[in-house]
Amino acid sequence: MIALLLRDLRLSVRAGGGFGLGLAFFLIVTVMVPFSVGPQSELLSRIAPGVLWLGALLSCLLSLDRMLALDWEDGSLDLLATAPLPLEAVITIKALAHWITTGLPL
Repeated sequence: MIALLLRDLRLSVRAGGGFGLGLAFFLIVTVMVPFSVGPQSELLSRIAPGVLWLGALLSCLLSLDRMLALDWEDGSLDLLATAPLPLEAVITIKALAHWITTGLPL
């Protein structure tokens, strides 16, 4: 299980683009929402936590499709599906690797 996690972390780092794109999207969302709401500081202070969570979750969605795409292309997804490790554990490990590379840095 640790080997699969390390493999997915290596694949996501080698593929590139996921972290930088997610960070740029997060910054754009968190900067643009206050412009659309207005300059009322009491309103901005009330919605700030929601805006941060919304920006973080939406930026993680940008690279979600690549979580299984590399394994699908090289056929290793079929091997993982027939492995003795339960498929739920494989997907959980892949989701953890995705969160480590995209969600944790935000």
